[in-house]
Amino acid sequence: METDLKKIVGQRLQLLRMEKNLTQEQMGEQLNLSTSAYCKIEYGETDLTLTRLNKIANILNMSAAELFSKIDGNIYFTNSGSINVGISQDYSNIHTDSSDLRELIKANSKLIEMLEKRIEMLEKHLS
Repeated sequence: METDLKKIVGQRLQLLRMEKNLTQEQMGEQLNLSTSAYCKIEYGETDLTLTRLNKIANILNMSAAELFSKIDGNIYFTNSGSINVGISQDYSNIHTDSSDLRELIKANSKLIEMLEKRIEMLEKHLS
């Protein structure tokens, strides 16, 4: 379950990086990480800290709050005062395998759509 959450966030970070036309190598360099260490973030193999997310937001020229909203994050305070970050409101059933799978499919569909638009743009540019 936790790993699925990291994978979804990683995929959405990948989309944002690609929208900014940055490579994984460039992101790694700007974060003072190796390319493979940055790849582990996008593959959901690495826990992200708020500090690291803030650095990623800066690289993508946005605030941390904007980054959270772009990865469909919902930040809310619990009764104990701690902060929880969710992926989306309809992700409340994270404990179910089918819900996790649907979220991964949605993220991959967004990636495919973005890549198709990019290909169209490049084809128009070459014409």
